Amino acid sequence: MAYLPKLFSKISSNNQLFPASALKQRFFSHQQLNFSTKISTEEAFSKYEGVVGLEVHAQINSKSKLFSTSPVEFGAPTNTKVSYFDAAFPGTLPVLNKSCVEAGILTALACNCTINKISTFDRKHYFYPDLPAGYQITQQFKPLAKNGHVKFVVHGKENDSTSYECTAYIKQIQLEQDSGRSFHVKGAKSLVDLNRAGIGLMEIVFEPDLKNGSEAAALVKELICILKQIGTCTCQMEEGTLRVDANISVNKIGDPLGVRTEVKNINSLRYIARAIDYEIERQIQIIESGGCVVNETRAYDYASKKTIFMRDKEILQDYRFMPEPNLPPIRICDENDDHEICDNLPNIDEIRKRMPVLPETERSLLLEKYKLPLSIADRIVHSEGLKEVFEVMASRIDDKIAICKFLFYTLKSQLNIKKTSFKESYLTADQVTDLLELLLSKKISDATTSDVLQMLLNGDQRSALEIVEKYNWFLISDQKELEKLCSEIINTHPKVAKKYGNTGKQRHMTSLLVALNEKVNNRASIKDAEAVFKKIISEKFQIKKS
Repeated sequence: MAYLPKLFSKISSNNQLFPASALKQRFFSHQQLNFSTKISTEEAFSKYEGVVGLEVHAQINSKSKLFSTSPVEFGAPTNTKVSYFDAAFPGTLPVLNKSCVEAGILTALACNCTINKISTFDRKHYFYPDLPAGYQITQQFKPLAKNGHVKFVVHGKENDSTSYECTAYIKQIQLEQDSGRSFHVKGAKSLVDLNRAGIGLMEIVFEPDLKNGSEAAALVKELICILKQIGTCTCQMEEGTLRVDANISVNKIGDPLGVRTEVKNINSLRYIARAIDYEIERQIQIIESGGCVVNETRAYDYASKKTIFMRDKEILQDYRFMPEPNLPPIRICDENDDHEICDNLPNIDEIRKRMPVLPETERSLLLEKYKLPLSIADRIVHSEGLKEVFEVMASRIDDKIAICKFLFYTLKSQLNIKKTSFKESYLTADQVTDLLELLLSKKISDATTSDVLQMLLNGDQRSALEIVEKYNWFLISDQKELEKLCSEIINTHPKVAKKYGNTGKQRHMTSLLVALNEKVNNRASIKDAEAVFKKIISEKFQIKKS
């Protein structure tokens, strides 16, 4: 690194357009944590703090676009869902979709925002091939709503006791139209699909209240749960209906905020956390190595798990905002306004009546009624359909932790294999409750529980008890029968039994237990069978503690 000052000064003297300080900043900016002077993450985070603010673009769940009657359909053939207005044909005018406005109001109410009774549209000018008009219609100066907040839970990495509740504050929620999509192909060609152009978006702008990637991912997860609950966005990140931009900076604790970078279009919860944490560490390494963080736009590279440079932000782009001349202000009323004035206007109080129970309230009810740990209550709320089944099970089974373990591990793993949710499956809450009661009363084994659950998920309409009775899958309760079966397994696997007798290693016992349950079709209790095996083997071999 010693040669850098001379190099920069030499370039500066030969080219006045690129001063040494700017080139030095650019050198450090483009490094990917390959500095010769490294600092440990623990040391870095003790001196610095990350500051993160999110901008979330949520596609409004509507049948048609924001300003035209073109249908909204993911995966439609290229350029088949495009109106004249979407393609910016001269003389075409926007017509505001009232259902999109109502979706925006409902979202703002769910996020505890103040609704502006009068909001306006603006033109944001910039040139890009997938923006045919040369400007985007948005709400820069008088948005639909402002000053809201969302409470969410950040799960601890160590255990449930380290989970904590956080609040993120919303600066504003604005309506705007989406752009089309550009596809870059070989031969220096770019193709444009305008199916997405003009689809209604809600841009939710959060204040920079977050500290790291875990908090950012938890916030987006809570927001997704809210938007799905109220039905204003499908939140299919893989389809692009929810996209996240993160503004990230670091500063020494107690110092003013540092220079921020923006990471664009992060499309999964896991990548949100990884991109932000990487960018925080990258900026700390730059500062500790004597460089300066540059205000720039970056992207997250999923293969290398790093943020990469996209473009500079040194010169503030002039979007030449101007009021949208073809759209009147949005006027919204409530019960305090004159009824004659409110005719055909969106009504805040009428829209509020559509509000379902929100995740924050559901979480509070679970904590208060069932005394669950915070992280478990949050997991129940964020698992689609599980809250309802949990409450049915809790009304019949006292062990709430056993219920949660069954839901999160046994049931959730089977649902993941089927790539479905409880809400979309054939299961009913009573079927699941019956099955867990059989397991907790030690009438069936864990393996049998999984087998029965798989049958129920495949559409079997019988109760769990009827299935177990049909195939005689009850656990062996006769101790003498179990001893006889264990003796038979030892006689057919004498070498394994002897190895366990000589070494006491668990892998040999596991082999015997597997052989037993293959013989009896998973009707043997693992705990009881292991005790019987130990008793019989101890009579023949001296068990050594491993």
